[in-house]
Amino acid sequence: VPGAYHIDLGGNVATFAGWVIPPGLEILLVAGSAADAHDARVWLQRVGLDNVTGFLAGGLFEWAKAGLPTGHLAQISSEELNALTGLGEPLQLIDVRSPSEYEANHIRGAVNIPAPALRAEYRRLKLDLPTVLVCSTGHRSSLAASLLAQRGFSRLMNAAGGMTGYSAAGFSAECPVCVVPHGPRFIGTRLPKPSRKNARNRR
Repeated sequence: VPGAYHIDLGGNVATFAGWVIPPGLEILLVAGSAADAHDARVWLQRVGLDNVTGFLAGGLFEWAKAGLPTGHLAQISSEELNALTGLGEPLQLIDVRSPSEYEANHIRGAVNIPAPALRAEYRRLKLDLPTVLVCSTGHRSSLAASLLAQRGFSRLMNAAGGMTGYSAAGFSAECPVCVVPHGPRFIGTRLPKPSRKNARNRR
């Protein structure tokens, strides 16, 4: 939906939402199912975003069937990203990871602007240039793309798989910090109780 924030339920919903969604706003969710919308609502509440008032029934499929406008974000592979950076043509490559991740390993020519900082730092970028966003896996870069789209950027591309995929394809060394920078949502998950045998081993 044009103007929407993109926060993938497969990423760290609570952290990402806390970064960018202003408190007090009415929140409407676009999700794949009612169950996903419920899960997203729970994660948002954990960071104080309590004003979730509804979700889009039927998801984007029903939105499109109603003839309503949709936005689009190109997803490019690691191979396509590597080819683009080697063309020598004007391109903005924005690495939206944390400074420590960027310093550990990044693509030559990439500019480091962490995803939430783009709300203000977008002014450093040129609106008319093709812009590729990259993070560790593609979650934060999708969020970053939605922030730029809200500010009028239209020539946006997301690096699917991020630096993890780029490294796996052999175009870069593995990033030692990217393994679990914003990994699965484990906060609040009950850990299995240790067996008596393991408990004895730790004494």
